[in-house]
Amino acid sequence: MARSARRSRGYVCVPRFTVQPAITGTAQVGQTLTGVSGTIGDGTVTARQWLRNGAAISGATAATYVVQAGDVGAVLTYEVTAASTFNTANTAKATSAATTTVIA
Repeated sequence: MARSARRSRGYVCVPRFTVQPAITGTAQVGQTLTGVSGTIGDGTVTARQWLRNGAAISGATAATYVVQAGDVGAVLTYEVTAASTFNTANTAKATSAATTTVIA
């Protein structure tokens, strides 16, 4: 077996977030929030998810989210999943800081 093949056997390339995801906008009913994916080393974005008090919001998988009446009193976060550019089975997730409490 070639020397380089032996070295690469245990090598696992996992994506890493060098800049965490973030949210821009106002946490108020009717306003649009925008999720920024952050900066990912050795990977690309494969999924996005908006969360209300840590639980996934059904169908909220776009980079933008319009704040709903059901969000009042909650905090929202934006979760990004990235897959390795070298082995798509290797993934990493990162979550933004929470918004302020949503207001009506």
